[in-house]
Amino acid sequence: MKQKIIWFCWPEKYRKSWVWNYSNIYIQWLKDRWYNIFDKRINIKNNYIRLFIQFFIFPLQAITRYRYNTKVFRDEWMLLYTLFPFFPYKKSIFIVHDIRNFDNSTKNKTLLQKIYFKLVLKSLSNLKKAEKIVTPSEFTKNKIIETFWIKWDKIHIIYNSIDTDVFKVIEWINKKEFLGNYWIKTNKKILLNVWSEESRKNIITILKAMKELDDYIFIKIWRPIIKQNREEHLKFIKNNKIENKVFFIDFVETNEDLVKFYNIANVFIFPSLFEWFWRPPIEAQACWCPVISSDKWWLKEVLLDSTIMLKRPEDKDELLWKISSISRMKNKIVQLWLENIKRFSLEWNIDSWKGLL
Repeated sequence: MKQKIIWFCWPEKYRKSWVWNYSNIYIQWLKDRWYNIFDKRINIKNNYIRLFIQFFIFPLQAITRYRYNTKVFRDEWMLLYTLFPFFPYKKSIFIVHDIRNFDNSTKNKTLLQKIYFKLVLKSLSNLKKAEKIVTPSEFTKNKIIETFWIKWDKIHIIYNSIDTDVFKVIEWINKKEFLGNYWIKTNKKILLNVWSEESRKNIITILKAMKELDDYIFIKIWRPIIKQNREEHLKFIKNNKIENKVFFIDFVETNEDLVKFYNIANVFIFPSLFEWFWRPPIEAQACWCPVISSDKWWLKEVLLDSTIMLKRPEDKDELLWKISSISRMKNKIVQLWLENIKRFSLEWNIDSWKGLL
């Protein structure tokens, strides 16, 4: 049996996030095949106790108790652990999903956000000391190299993987009954977006388009993360009287429900201004939902030519035109997206993790 591997994870409250899923799908596969993995999770609901464990107990355990074990740190905020003295960089693997521009997350930062972002940026400079770095895209790897002058062979690209036994076509869904579970009553077609409302996600352009779309509703799934952005979106919705066209769902109980949303959606819209790699467009494609996305090269690395691209993602008129042409374009790209999702099967990517551990 291989040596003990400590995989430091997000708190249990984030178990449905896509950053969580990136690691979890690999952890479960490796555990099922007798890898000696101990995934450290926090199952405490009290925020103060959780934060104490998250930012004090875990790093101290990494420095002392698990100093000589292989350690995998699930996300870039765990780089804050390196601010502790005597941090053991040897046998430490950091998963870095992005080197983010925090200006694209929120416009009006609170004092606590400013302090937090400053500490994260400071800890990011310690990446060069890590033994190995894992990132889910070529774009992020290049960003790490050019920002921190890290040797390219220290950074390993392992794509997000999706479970195609879960994310798949469902033959029949009672749409009316299913949407009723989420207090939505409609017979209209559905535009879907999944993830946060950070400024870079460009949700506002979708809302502007909804003013002129009478045959669609827009469903946005997942928490806003930036609460002030949600407040601005709600204000826009109220001022433009589109409350009956837009629905925010902060939490979907199960992956099964998320798959149903992908299946009943007519279009998945992803007009993001900046991404490193994100799962929802791939999940949507696995459920045979056509995707409209930004024509940005960091997204094209993931999606190739398998989506309908927006050259000007902040232009709501272009978005309206692409939505109107979805029926005609869908047949032209369906084979491309079916080929594309094969690149993100678990079988294709697990060998890379096995080699690192």
